[in-house]
Amino acid sequence: MSIFLKGWNGGILMKRFFALVVGLCVFILSGVAFANYPTYLNGDRNLILCDGHMGVAWYVDRTSLVVQKYEPPQYIIAVNVVTADSAVGDERDFYSGGKGRIKEVRTMRFFYNWDLRQMYVGKGGADDWRFIPPTGSWAETGISMPAGEIAFALAYNMRFYGSMPFYDKLLKREVMVFNDDFYARIP
Repeated sequence: MSIFLKGWNGGILMKRFFALVVGLCVFILSGVAFANYPTYLNGDRNLILCDGHMGVAWYVDRTSLVVQKYEPPQYIIAVNVVTADSAVGDERDFYSGGKGRIKEVRTMRFFYNWDLRQMYVGKGGADDWRFIPPTGSWAETGISMPAGEIAFALAYNMRFYGSMPFYDKLLKREVMVFNDDFYARIP
Protein backbone atom coordinates (compact mmCIF):
# COMPACT_ATOMS: atom_id res chain seq x y z
CA MET A 1 0.00 0.00 0.00
CA SER A 2 2.81 2.42 0.79
CA ILE A 3 4.19 1.83 -2.70
CA PHE A 4 0.81 2.79 -4.13
CA LEU A 5 0.66 5.94 -2.01
CA LYS A 6 4.29 7.02 -2.27
CA GLY A 7 5.56 5.13 -5.26
CA TRP A 8 8.52 6.16 -7.35
CA ASN A 9 6.34 8.67 -9.16
CA GLY A 10 5.46 10.76 -6.07
CA GLY A 11 1.88 9.56 -5.66
CA ILE A 12 0.73 10.13 -9.24
CA LEU A 13 -1.25 6.90 -9.15
CA MET A 14 -3.05 8.02 -5.99
CA LYS A 15 -3.83 11.41 -7.54
CA ARG A 16 -5.22 9.73 -10.64
CA PHE A 17 -7.28 7.32 -8.55
CA PHE A 18 -8.68 10.20 -6.49
CA ALA A 19 -9.51 12.17 -9.66
CA LEU A 20 -11.29 9.10 -11.06
CA VAL A 21 -13.40 8.68 -7.90
CA VAL A 22 -14.33 12.39 -7.88
CA GLY A 23 -15.18 12.26 -11.59
CA LEU A 24 -17.44 9.23 -11.09
CA CYS A 25 -19.23 10.94 -8.19
CA VAL A 26 -19.85 14.05 -10.29
CA PHE A 27 -21.10 11.92 -13.19
CA ILE A 28 -23.45 9.89 -10.99
CA LEU A 29 -24.85 12.92 -9.15
CA SER A 30 -25.31 14.99 -12.30
CA GLY A 31 -28.39 12.98 -13.22
CA VAL A 32 -30.09 14.17 -10.04
CA ALA A 33 -28.64 17.68 -10.00
CA PHE A 34 -29.78 18.40 -13.54
CA ALA A 35 -33.15 16.69 -13.43
CA ASN A 36 -35.15 17.44 -16.55
CA TYR A 37 -38.81 18.00 -15.76
CA PRO A 38 -41.23 17.76 -18.71
CA THR A 39 -41.41 21.09 -20.55
CA TYR A 40 -45.20 20.72 -20.88
CA LEU A 41 -47.19 18.87 -18.22
CA ASN A 42 -48.46 15.63 -19.74
CA GLY A 43 -47.75 17.04 -23.21
CA ASP A 44 -50.26 19.89 -22.82
CA ARG A 45 -48.57 22.93 -24.41
CA ASN A 46 -50.84 25.20 -22.36
CA LEU A 47 -49.05 24.08 -19.17
CA ILE A 48 -45.52 25.51 -19.49
CA LEU A 49 -42.73 24.53 -17.09
CA CYS A 50 -41.56 27.52 -15.06
CA ASP A 51 -39.61 25.84 -12.24
CA GLY A 52 -38.80 22.52 -10.62
CA HIS A 53 -37.28 21.50 -7.30
CA MET A 54 -36.91 18.20 -5.44
CA GLY A 55 -39.42 16.16 -7.43
CA VAL A 56 -42.02 18.93 -7.74
CA ALA A 57 -42.54 21.09 -10.82
CA TRP A 58 -44.55 24.26 -11.41
CA TYR A 59 -46.31 25.09 -14.66
CA VAL A 60 -47.89 28.32 -15.93
CA ASP A 61 -51.37 27.73 -17.36
CA ARG A 62 -51.41 29.98 -20.43
CA THR A 63 -55.20 29.64 -20.81
CA SER A 64 -55.74 31.39 -17.46
CA LEU A 65 -53.70 34.52 -18.23
CA VAL A 66 -55.53 37.81 -17.63
CA VAL A 67 -54.07 41.28 -18.13
CA GLN A 68 -55.56 43.23 -15.23
CA LYS A 69 -53.76 46.51 -15.83
CA TYR A 70 -52.26 47.89 -19.02
CA GLU A 71 -50.97 51.38 -18.34
CA PRO A 72 -47.40 51.47 -19.68
CA PRO A 73 -44.94 51.44 -18.07
CA GLN A 74 -47.04 49.61 -15.45
CA TYR A 75 -48.69 46.25 -15.98
CA ILE A 76 -50.51 43.72 -13.80
CA ILE A 77 -50.97 40.15 -15.00
CA ALA A 78 -52.73 37.26 -13.23
CA VAL A 79 -52.08 33.66 -14.18
CA ASN A 80 -52.70 30.22 -12.67
CA VAL A 81 -49.64 28.24 -11.62
CA VAL A 82 -50.04 24.47 -11.38
CA THR A 83 -48.02 22.40 -8.89
CA ALA A 84 -47.34 18.83 -10.06
CA ASP A 85 -45.38 15.75 -9.12
CA SER A 86 -45.01 12.23 -10.52
CA ALA A 87 -48.28 10.47 -11.36
CA VAL A 88 -46.73 7.12 -10.41
CA GLY A 89 -44.92 8.32 -7.29
CA ASP A 90 -41.45 8.03 -8.83
CA GLU A 91 -39.70 11.35 -9.36
CA ARG A 92 -37.15 9.69 -11.68
CA ASP A 93 -40.03 8.84 -14.01
CA PHE A 94 -41.24 12.46 -13.84
CA TYR A 95 -37.72 13.77 -14.55
CA SER A 96 -37.52 11.66 -17.68
CA GLY A 97 -40.79 12.92 -19.14
CA GLY A 98 -43.28 10.69 -17.33
CA LYS A 99 -46.83 11.70 -16.51
CA GLY A 100 -47.43 14.31 -13.84
CA ARG A 101 -50.21 14.66 -11.30
CA ILE A 102 -51.65 18.08 -10.47
CA LYS A 103 -51.49 18.70 -6.73
CA GLU A 104 -52.53 22.36 -6.55
CA VAL A 105 -53.58 25.29 -8.71
CA ARG A 106 -53.11 28.83 -7.44
CA THR A 107 -53.55 32.21 -9.04
CA MET A 108 -50.48 34.43 -8.93
CA ARG A 109 -50.54 38.16 -9.68
CA PHE A 110 -47.54 40.06 -10.99
CA PHE A 111 -46.91 43.79 -11.11
CA TYR A 112 -44.32 45.08 -13.57
CA ASN A 113 -42.71 48.49 -13.97
CA TRP A 114 -41.02 48.50 -17.36
CA ASP A 115 -39.12 51.77 -16.91
CA LEU A 116 -37.58 50.65 -13.60
CA ARG A 117 -37.39 47.05 -14.82
CA GLN A 118 -38.86 45.76 -11.57
CA MET A 119 -41.18 42.79 -11.07
CA TYR A 120 -43.34 42.15 -8.02
CA VAL A 121 -45.53 39.24 -6.95
CA GLY A 122 -48.79 39.66 -5.04
CA LYS A 123 -48.68 38.69 -1.37
CA GLY A 124 -52.43 38.33 -0.92
CA GLY A 125 -53.97 41.77 -0.65
CA ALA A 126 -55.14 43.74 -3.66
CA ASP A 127 -52.08 46.00 -3.72
CA ASP A 128 -49.70 44.11 -1.43
CA TRP A 129 -46.59 43.36 -3.51
CA ARG A 130 -43.22 41.72 -2.86
CA PHE A 131 -40.28 42.76 -5.04
CA ILE A 132 -38.61 39.91 -6.96
CA PRO A 133 -34.90 40.74 -7.31
CA PRO A 134 -33.63 39.62 -10.74
CA THR A 135 -30.43 38.15 -9.27
CA GLY A 136 -31.87 36.94 -5.96
CA SER A 137 -31.57 33.48 -4.44
CA TRP A 138 -33.99 30.66 -5.25
CA ALA A 139 -35.73 31.42 -1.94
CA GLU A 140 -36.39 34.97 -3.18
CA THR A 141 -37.13 34.21 -6.82
CA GLY A 142 -38.06 30.53 -7.17
CA ILE A 143 -41.37 29.85 -8.91
CA SER A 144 -42.38 33.54 -8.80
CA MET A 145 -39.73 35.03 -11.08
CA PRO A 146 -39.90 32.43 -13.87
CA ALA A 147 -43.72 32.34 -13.68
CA GLY A 148 -43.83 36.14 -13.90
CA GLU A 149 -41.39 36.15 -16.80
CA ILE A 150 -43.45 33.58 -18.71
CA ALA A 151 -46.66 35.51 -18.00
CA PHE A 152 -45.15 38.74 -19.38
CA ALA A 153 -43.79 36.95 -22.46
CA LEU A 154 -47.17 35.33 -23.12
CA ALA A 155 -49.07 38.60 -22.72
CA TYR A 156 -46.79 40.88 -24.73
CA ASN A 157 -44.40 38.64 -26.67
CA MET A 158 -41.54 40.51 -24.97
CA ARG A 159 -38.90 39.63 -22.41
CA PHE A 160 -38.99 41.42 -19.06
CA TYR A 161 -36.00 40.52 -16.85
CA GLY A 162 -34.59 38.59 -19.79
CA SER A 163 -34.36 41.73 -21.92
CA MET A 164 -31.14 43.03 -20.34
CA PRO A 165 -28.24 41.99 -18.08
CA PHE A 166 -28.35 42.65 -14.33
CA TYR A 167 -25.44 43.05 -11.92
CA ASP A 168 -25.01 40.04 -9.64
CA LYS A 169 -23.37 41.06 -6.34
CA LEU A 170 -22.27 37.50 -5.59
CA LEU A 171 -20.62 36.95 -8.98
CA LYS A 172 -19.48 40.59 -9.19
CA ARG A 173 -20.48 40.86 -12.83
CA GLU A 174 -23.48 41.38 -15.06
CA VAL A 175 -25.51 38.29 -15.95
CA MET A 176 -28.51 37.44 -18.08
CA VAL A 177 -31.06 35.91 -15.72
CA PHE A 178 -32.91 34.03 -18.49
CA ASN A 179 -31.39 32.52 -21.63
CA ASP A 180 -32.89 31.76 -25.03
CA ASP A 181 -33.68 28.16 -24.00
CA PHE A 182 -36.02 29.49 -21.33
CA TYR A 183 -38.06 31.42 -23.91
CA ALA A 184 -37.99 28.59 -26.47
CA ARG A 185 -40.48 26.64 -24.33
CA ILE A 186 -43.11 29.40 -24.63
CA PRO A 187 -45.29 28.53 -27.64
